[in-house]
Formats: sequence, C-alpha cells, structure tokens
Amino acid sequence: MKLWGIGAALLSGALLAVSRDTGQLGWLVLVAPVPMLVYAIRAPKAWAVFALAFLVGVMGEAGPIWFYGRVLPLIYGLAVYQALMFALTVLFLRGLYHRVSPVAAVLGFAAMTAAIEYLYGLVSPNGSFGALGYAMVDVLPLLQTASLAGIAGLSFLAAIIPAGLAVLCIKPRDMTALAVWAVPVLAALMYGFWQLAQPSEQSLRIALLSDDRYAGRIYDHPEAGLEIAAAFNVQIAKATAQHPAAIVIPEKMLAAGTQLTSGSVIVAGLDGPVKGGRLNIAALYEGTNTRLYLKKRMVPGLEAEYQRGQDELITHIDGQRVGVAICKDMDFASDLRLYGRRDVGLMLVPAWDFDRDRYLHGRMAVVRGVENGFSLARSASQGLMTLSDAHGRIVAEKPTINGPAMLVGDLPTGHRHTLYSRVGDVFAHIVLVLWLGLLALLVRRQVEK
Repeated sequence: MKLWGIGAALLSGALLAVSRDTGQLGWLVLVAPVPMLVYAIRAPKAWAVFALAFLVGVMGEAGPIWFYGRVLPLIYGLAVYQALMFALTVLFLRGLYHRVSPVAAVLGFAAMTAAIEYLYGLVSPNGSFGALGYAMVDVLPLLQTASLAGIAGLSFLAAIIPAGLAVLCIKPRDMTALAVWAVPVLAALMYGFWQLAQPSEQSLRIALLSDDRYAGRIYDHPEAGLEIAAAFNVQIAKATAQHPAAIVIPEKMLAAGTQLTSGSVIVAGLDGPVKGGRLNIAALYEGTNTRLYLKKRMVPGLEAEYQRGQDELITHIDGQRVGVAICKDMDFASDLRLYGRRDVGLMLVPAWDFDRDRYLHGRMAVVRGVENGFSLARSASQGLMTLSDAHGRIVAEKPTINGPAMLVGDLPTGHRHTLYSRVGDVFAHIVLVLWLGLLALLVRRQVEK
C-alpha cells in the first residue's frame, strides 16, 4: 500500500465528508472519488484498493454520523454498509477496467451505484435516505434529471462523472470512454437548462410558522396543549394579516384535538395518544371543516408506538390541487409519486428535523418535488422553513429559532407533468439490468482467465 494511495484515499474521503449527505457543497461529489478511482485502477493489489476504498466510504458518512449519532445508533451500522458498498463498487470498476474495457468500467461504476441504492431503498425503513443523488440538489441543471429518472437518475449522474474523469486521467485519448459519460451528462445539462427556462405558473402566498421552544413538548407535557395552541394562535393572527392562502405548522407541535381558525387553510402537526399507541397527525383546517392525515413512515427506533396511516390527503386552494404529507414520508419516492399522478401542484409538509441535519433532510424533500412536478412548503421544528418550486429552486428559506419564527413567501405552484411520476422507477430497472449484465460479463472473463 503506497503512500500516494493513502493520500488519494484521504483526499477523496475528506471531500466526500463535506459534500455527500450533508446537504451542502454537494457538487463536490462529482470530483471527490476521482483520486481514489485513479489509484484503484493503477494499484497492483486488490486488497489494498478494497481497504482504502472502505476507509473513503466511512469518511464519506461523516455527515450522517454527526447528525444522528447521538440519537439513532443504527446510523453506525448504515455507515458501515455504505462504506462496504462503496468499496465493492470501486472493486467492480477496477475489475471491469482490466478485464473488459474502460467504457464498461465507467458504466459499471455508475450502474452499480444506482442499482444498489434502488434495491436498498425497496427494503429499508429509511427509504432512499443515503442515496448519492441527493448531493445534486443544488446543481440545478442536473437536478432536473429527477423529473425523468428519479433519484436513481441523479445517483447515476453523480457516479458516472467521477468514474469518467478517473478514466480520462489515465486514458485521455480514449474518445469512446469519454463519450460514454460526457454525452449523457451534456444531454442532462441541456434538458436541465431547458426546464429551468420554462415560465412559472401562478403563485400562492404561503406562511410557515415554527417555535422550537415547543418542539416535542406536547409528548412529555400534554398539559401544555392550551399554552402551545395559544402561542400559535398569536402567530396565526400575525400571518393572516399578510393574507396567505395556506399556513403550515410543524410536526407534533400541537395536541390532538386542537382547534385552529383563520381565513387561510391551515395544516398543523398534531400528536396524541390513542388506544394501542399514538397518532402523528397533519390536521387540515378549512374553515369549520377539519380533515386528518396520518403519517405513513416512522423514524426507526423513535416512533415505534405510532400507528401508521394508509391514505393520501388532497384539497384544493385557489383552483390548485394541494397535498399533505409529514416529514419522513418525503423520503419515500413511491409514496409521493401517488400525489404526482393525481396532478398535485403543491405539497404542505409539517416536519421535525434534528437541527444538524436541517439542510440534508430538507433538500431530500425538495427532490420529491422535482420528481413529481409540485412545489413544496415545508415547515420544520429544529430545522428549516423552506419554500421551493417544482424545479427545486429555493424561493425562500429561514432557520427556526428558540422562539416564534415566521416565513411568508409567494410560491410558484401548478402541477408540471413529469415522466417519472408516470413511469416510476423504469430507469432504476434499466441500470439494474445493466449492472447484472456487466457483472455476468466480468465473472465470465475472470473464469476464462
């Protein structure tokens, strides 16, 4: 194991640590793996490549470990899994490069990355959490690929670019190896710029409210329900003066059964006990009418006692179809695709983050909007209040504080039909077949040797 290999691994790991799964500096994932991949192709010993790639993978999970290590011990197991998958994917690229071709190596690295994430997401209680493609959320032109191919398309792009750059460093004159990644990336950029140039639809004024003093308080102190409701009624009155079409209050902020009134539609996060458990509710207040949405996806280890919901909730505001979801529901592309197929143009989402993960988890929800062509109004406790349009552009954003906080903005809405919301994970199935085909080819070449 040579010093330059260790240096390459540390450089790649450091870059991934500040970019992958942090919600910030995501564009760095497009170059971060390059030093490690160049070493992997040139190194004589496969075991050394595996060891250093595993180190890179662990370093790349620094963000989630920092965010959740205090409250969710399972994150350490997930970090080890992610590191192992990264190391195996690097070995796959190395094997294809030497046994098949540089073109196969570039495609194989991207296909395996996207395919493994897709398979993991099918069984994981965390949905697509941890997918490489979420790093693309601030690379707006490439982010538009989500409207065609979902998170698998973003992960494919985020993996094929560094793989292509690594091969380019070693074989700068191999035009076929260059074209196999440059052409789809250029096509994605052209599509992205075209999408971003489309005119905006009508806007709705949305008010997001929060107050971190009351985050989770209703669970431990149910007697505080009236106090919390009174505090938010004051905020609602202030927000109503700005004539919003809708107001959103964070997850689990108020006691179940709380009544709120306003000239605006209100979606508020409620929490309360029921026989056999608890309910995590998003209450939709429309004048004197109240409808309830139950959270579908629970945080493993923290919400075992909560009963899961089964149904979507849709209303109409100023002629727009508007849907309701809660926090972790937004981690599951298949659930939100149901809203996209019903032409929802705006999602109202109460949420509760872990403070440190405010950018990461908020940006994951933004990707669901791009996939399905709807805008997002997400009001979180201990996180960010975010308004984003159907292209993933952040219209307005504000961190919550240990006191009353309000964000009011005019948000472009109106459903945009997307290929992904209609065909689902077809692209993920394609890259899965591609990966298995390349794996079979590599095994055959290894046996022939």
